[in-house]
Amino acid sequence: MGHFLRQFFQGGDAAAAETSMVRALAGVAAPMLITAFWIVTLAGALRGWGAAGVHYLFVLYAFCAMGCVTTLQWERLFPERMDFLVLLPMPLRGWTIFAAKLRAVAVLLLLFLFAANVFGTLLLPVLAGRRLPVAMFAHAVAVFAAGAASALGVLALESLVVAMVPERLFRYVAPVVQAVLVSAFLVLFLRMGIVTESLPVLLSGQSDVGRWFPPLWFLAVYEVCLGGPAATPYAYMLAREAWLCLPVLLVCAVSLYPAAWARRQRMALEGTRSAELRDGRVWAGLVHGTVLRTTDGRAVFHFMRQSLARLSRYHVGLAAYAGAGVALSLTAAFRVEVLGDSLRVSLIQTGAQVVLPLLLFWMVAGLKTAFSLPADLGARWVFRLAGLQTQRVISTAKLFVFGGCCALIVMLLLALAACGWRGVELWLQGVYGVICAVLLIDVFFYLEAHVPFTRPPLPGRSSLPMTLATYIFGVPVLILLMITLEHWAGTHVWRVAEAVGAAVAVHGLMHWLRGLPSHPASADVFLDEFTEEIQTLGLSA
Repeated sequence: MGHFLRQFFQGGDAAAAETSMVRALAGVAAPMLITAFWIVTLAGALRGWGAAGVHYLFVLYAFCAMGCVTTLQWERLFPERMDFLVLLPMPLRGWTIFAAKLRAVAVLLLLFLFAANVFGTLLLPVLAGRRLPVAMFAHAVAVFAAGAASALGVLALESLVVAMVPERLFRYVAPVVQAVLVSAFLVLFLRMGIVTESLPVLLSGQSDVGRWFPPLWFLAVYEVCLGGPAATPYAYMLAREAWLCLPVLLVCAVSLYPAAWARRQRMALEGTRSAELRDGRVWAGLVHGTVLRTTDGRAVFHFMRQSLARLSRYHVGLAAYAGAGVALSLTAAFRVEVLGDSLRVSLIQTGAQVVLPLLLFWMVAGLKTAFSLPADLGARWVFRLAGLQTQRVISTAKLFVFGGCCALIVMLLLALAACGWRGVELWLQGVYGVICAVLLIDVFFYLEAHVPFTRPPLPGRSSLPMTLATYIFGVPVLILLMITLEHWAGTHVWRVAEAVGAAVAVHGLMHWLRGLPSHPASADVFLDEFTEEIQTLGLSA
């Protein structure tokens, strides 16, 4: 079980696995620790529907956090191909391996479930006054049940996808399902205020929407256990829905997991056709004769393309970034209101202008992050011997990202056209999207000086606070600039031409600065490698 548990974080390296485990658990626990601390510090005694709104925050966080964790650990919840190839020939029973993996999955989910909810359980019930034991019991039951239900539901869905999706389509379907799940959980959390404002209507039975909304079921469990004013007769009915769904989800997960296990084992032993990439002629006809005229550019381009297509760990990361971008875009572009027994969804005109910069930002950031994660460091000697030019390598990487951004812009323009946008409005959105994509790529790849997927991890150089500051402060600035540009230029041809000229000038300046001798990209792309490693190819003792 220890082997499988370490795989969830950093493979077989025990020290690295423990460090990554602590960081992951701390990342899940920190938000509710800070929230509970400030609520206890600044708020007085919680009463009535205000207390129910705070309870809903913790229930919803447990539900969404466990859903995202289970989704992002998708591939590692089932044994990998190497596990089957190495463990099955050993004198181990198949049931022993299965039981060890199942225990590891259960321990992983329980660890995250405990980390996500422990601080809220200890701190928030302090506001209940004399009913501290009852409040702690109610909080623990509700949030742990919500997190368990979310994790079991996602695990059952993942098992169903693994067991049923054809092999050729699996590497396309799995990332899409992951991105949809992540975006759905994030939208639920970001739209928390809609439910909080409507709690008197939803828990009193005046609207039937809550009957189809699982987080509200577990809030009803909270209120029923606490016995507060929100524990209406309708809340008792919703609480029964929660207790009924838990065993159903458990049975689904337990019954579907062995089928997914058997499918993965067969794919590992017989091989799978999903890893075959037979689109070489398409790329040769499209880009070799136009933008990729050099051999090193073609080599790096196809190395990036096939690495992203074959390796599932990149799919998970990109799905997380895509889910975050879609969730933020949907939150900014659409207004949701509870009206009786229905939900009214309407498009916000100004919010639609935010969608394109947000999606482009998260796409470029996701690809840049994926490029910095090593694929197979033992094979990078081939690039060293090929004598690649660093500037061409980085230009190819930027071209690859720009192609993805253009595809995203086209899809978004088609979606806007379906929503009723026409003519000049669509054309301007396309122009502003290209400007935004070019400037984002220049900024993100300004200091890049390595072939993607070949740079070793650099412990101590990554800064989580700096990364968070980039997302927190960079995204609003980007959105403000793009909205200001759109309002200033409007439909004036000359102003649009001036905006394009300014973007071209900034792009040219960034390109000139990258070519200076003092820039990191001017150095040898493999300067940090040892010559002995290249000469022996890792075969010497």
